[in-house]
Amino acid sequence: MTSDVQGWLAAWFAKRAPNIHLNDDHNFFDREAIDSFGIIELIEDAEQHFGIRFTEHDFQDRRFPTIAGLCDIITSKRADAR
Repeated sequence: MTSDVQGWLAAWFAKRAPNIHLNDDHNFFDREAIDSFGIIELIEDAEQHFGIRFTEHDFQDRRFPTIAGLCDIITSKRADAR
């Protein structure tokens, strides 16, 4: 399950920031792979694609700004929904 989430996130960033090398542990804000409008789009796309809802707590989670961390958060939310 994790690999499909990670793959989706990597593809999402590759499509929107094709000139920025971003690995799973890079902070996507620090690498300027996303801006304030992009984060809204990412949240909406991820919520729709994975059938989840992010909370304010999720945005404050120290794992949130990396693909690996966001993957963990999404995977956990999907497991909780079952």
